[in-house]
Amino acid sequence: MSDDQTTADEKVERIERIRRLAKVVCICKGIPLGKVLPAIKACDNVTDVNRMAGTGTGGCKGQRCGPRIKVLLRKKHELQSDVSKTKETASDSDE
Repeated sequence: MSDDQTTADEKVERIERIRRLAKVVCICKGIPLGKVLPAIKACDNVTDVNRMAGTGTGGCKGQRCGPRIKVLLRKKHELQSDVSKTKETASDSDE
């Protein structure tokens, strides 16, 4: 693969990442995923995410973005659980 192709592939990947991060989570206030993700990382519940990211305070009072935030939090907890299980399995095999 040439350097030009790698560079083109990297550009496409970067553009797709930007599009994902620019996707609007809170329709009422126009808050993008890129602003919500740091709150998802730092918080464990929708109320705290709303407080940190500014979501949930628009016209719908969180009826649109609340379910999206719940899904993101659930995915975060699933990933953390998977990582914990992997670490436990690795430490069990070391013994």
